[in-house]
Amino acid sequence: MNEFESPSDEPEGHDGRRREDHRAGGTPRLDLGATTEMGVAGTDSSTITVPNHGTGGSLVGSHLATYLILSRLGRGGMADVYAARDMNLERDVAVKVLRPELSTDRDYIARFRREAKAAAKLNHANIVQIYDVGEVDSRYYIAQELVQGQNLKEYLLRHGALSPQQAIEVLLGVASALDAAAIEGITHRDIKPENVMWSKSGAVKVADFGLARLGGDSDGSRADLTQAGLTMGTPRYMSPEQVQGRPVDPRSDLYSLGVMMYHLITGSPPFEAEDPLALAFAHVNETPRPIDRVRGDKDIPEWLIAIILKLLRKDPNERFQSAAELLEALSGDDVDHQGRARRLVGAATATARLQRVADEQRRQSAKARRKVVLIALLPFVFLGLGVAFASQVRQPQLAEFLTPDEVQKLATVEEQFLEAVSKDKVAYWQAIPRFFPPQDNSTNRAYAVKANLQLARWYDEHDQWKAADKVLADLVSDPSTDRKYLLIAWARRVLVANEMRDQKRLDEAKRQFESLYAELLAGNSDAIEMFDRLFTMSEHAILGMNRDS
Repeated sequence: MNEFESPSDEPEGHDGRRREDHRAGGTPRLDLGATTEMGVAGTDSSTITVPNHGTGGSLVGSHLATYLILSRLGRGGMADVYAARDMNLERDVAVKVLRPELSTDRDYIARFRREAKAAAKLNHANIVQIYDVGEVDSRYYIAQELVQGQNLKEYLLRHGALSPQQAIEVLLGVASALDAAAIEGITHRDIKPENVMWSKSGAVKVADFGLARLGGDSDGSRADLTQAGLTMGTPRYMSPEQVQGRPVDPRSDLYSLGVMMYHLITGSPPFEAEDPLALAFAHVNETPRPIDRVRGDKDIPEWLIAIILKLLRKDPNERFQSAAELLEALSGDDVDHQGRARRLVGAATATARLQRVADEQRRQSAKARRKVVLIALLPFVFLGLGVAFASQVRQPQLAEFLTPDEVQKLATVEEQFLEAVSKDKVAYWQAIPRFFPPQDNSTNRAYAVKANLQLARWYDEHDQWKAADKVLADLVSDPSTDRKYLLIAWARRVLVANEMRDQKRLDEAKRQFESLYAELLAGNSDAIEMFDRLFTMSEHAILGMNRDS
């Protein structure tokens, strides 16, 4: 959960700055100029900068305990976040306020207090500091350090993947924070770009301990927290043991750190799926694509790739056993740094190389198999059009006859989709709308669309572009297709047309994609965020998208 997630409208310029006059003893006067999305820009002891986000339904202008609420910075899954002034200590703070509709829910109140309890135990330069926690008129709040900067998710969306040096700085900062937490017996459980701040001064700070597990928590508490994590968002950064509801320790945070670093370096998460169950399955079973291939550049040092791969091991016993051990791998002067890291990482560097080779071999092997099949079919071409026509008639019947033996119908469409994710074969994707007709209900319809998008993706990856284009053509022509999936379908169709070298088809697909993208962007649709997650940086380039803009 990102308690600091900001409104989508961009802040404007620095004009109109006014100075706060504390000597007059009155209410601070506010600068209505620019802010970053994560904090108040340009604040000092005498100037408070306030974003112009509007005050509808908010606490802006009111007092909460000793805090004058100046502006709303954003809204997260369970709290609104405000810039405020501590009138007693005369300092700027961020105040997180549990949303009114949740203030009677004991589970949310407990989680809110848990965050304060966990973070308050930690006093570290790489952790957002907690100042105060309280409740006034059933409004639960946490006052904490106001960081001038942005979170890493915002940085990624605005600027794209991190440079190697930036990645190392982030890795060091978060590892230091996790080391401090582990010393106090705290597992964060929610490490992700949204929860890591990057201040204007370059400091890396971990925030949001709302899912933290303290050393004395019971197993029941652990299960509740796992469910909370899955409910509050997709398990994109969760460890295999976490998504399975198994006991977690600080090594789980190290896996999440590995997922986050992979995302920050490549611009894409190592595993992606629209369905949380499918994403959880990937964390437990799948191997991420090679980092340098996804990044599209070989500028990341092999030792750093090896460290990230070690963090991403499925078995906690094969990861770094502590943040301290990770820091040891990252420590040392420039002369022995690489050798020191490689010694601690062990075979991970070799694994990275083997993974790249195996990936290429699988692709070449698939092409070779298709070539053999085509050669084997050549004699039949000369038997005439009559035979060809007969084979086209018989093929669907044969497929229908064979598929039930290969793909068994499961109890629910969700289970059927998860089975398709695990197998990733054409028959399994095709079975979803056949076993669960989309016309029956909206759930079936949504999964049918997702299955067809996955089917098109499979065809694309296996160079069967005409088949991919046909599936996508059916999707974009169906008026019932949800617009967020329609955007993905048009984007995929652009990529397929580019592979087919079909300029006319490419131009039309690009026109449709750009039009829909602009429309959804203007409406602040969550489809844009999903689009950014699903497509790699190189695919963004083909689509004509500039992630810096």
